[in-house]
Amino acid sequence: MSPDHDRGLLVQYSHAKRLGKSWRWYLIVLVVSLPLLYLLGLIIWDGVAIEANGRIRVTNFVMRAPVDGHVQQIWVQPLQRVMEGEPLAQLANTLLQEQHDRVQMEVASLAREKQKLLDHAGQSQSASLQLLKFSQERKDFLHKRLRQYESLFQQGAATQAEVATIHSQYQAALENSVLLQKAQHSAQNLAPEMIQISNHMNQRMLEFENIRNQVAQLELIAPITGMVTEIFVQPEEYLGKGQPLMEIIIPDTIYIDAFIPPKHQNYAVIGQVAQVKFPNGEIAKAKVVAVPGIVQKSTSDESGPLETVRSAVLARMEFIDQVNNRLMNGMPVEVYFRGIMGEY
Repeated sequence: MSPDHDRGLLVQYSHAKRLGKSWRWYLIVLVVSLPLLYLLGLIIWDGVAIEANGRIRVTNFVMRAPVDGHVQQIWVQPLQRVMEGEPLAQLANTLLQEQHDRVQMEVASLAREKQKLLDHAGQSQSASLQLLKFSQERKDFLHKRLRQYESLFQQGAATQAEVATIHSQYQAALENSVLLQKAQHSAQNLAPEMIQISNHMNQRMLEFENIRNQVAQLELIAPITGMVTEIFVQPEEYLGKGQPLMEIIIPDTIYIDAFIPPKHQNYAVIGQVAQVKFPNGEIAKAKVVAVPGIVQKSTSDESGPLETVRSAVLARMEFIDQVNNRLMNGMPVEVYFRGIMGEY
């Protein structure tokens, strides 16, 4: 009943210490209740606000080696802006270049051989045609002459020796005509050989075009206008076909990948407006412009140490407001589709 006396003895226990004792119990109750209060806060916040994780995405393009080769020279530096069609690097492939030169020489040799056959065939055919024409005219003339002498022989105006002489001349003209026809036929028979050379030449031309295209690909050209963010190789380094050489981004094409929890998929619709909060606290408005219809796993760094990797609905968003913050590829942001005062 009397806190200052205990069984007749005076206790040195001041009023300030009694007040401190009561606040100490209040502090203990508050500390013990913090997990419960945190859980209640999460439940209440989840009911009044829709939050999703997001990433800033800048359209990028990875330049890969179209053919095997050594990096002979790199013409650009990281963070350098390049224009479409500007040379980026030069590769070297000695084996491919030697193959290109060899096939080119074979094609040129086949072209010369084909031209020689064409010239020879043209000359032979022209000469044989002239001789054959002359032989035909002589044969017709001797044939008429023979008929005349045979008629005169029957009339007694010509001797048998004269008829025999004309007949032998006519036989010689026939034999000459046959020989010239065979020569004309042999000149025309050059066509199969010409076809064979043409087919071989066409095959070599196709091979040469393929190799020439590969040689042209040794010079890497910028396919888009953008900025070189990273170079993955050094000069004299060997690259296999398909290996990355450098990365180019398009700074003017920026969007946000928002990972919306499946229970809030109603907000993953085109035209939905939300607020995007940057790590430095800046806030800007954005809207959903595309919903690919993909449910994917959120990254591990977006989850807490005690949380498992969760699935989320992917939505692509674009900024509505002017953003003063520096936008970097992969920057994490927070997306709020609804706040305490309702939808944005």
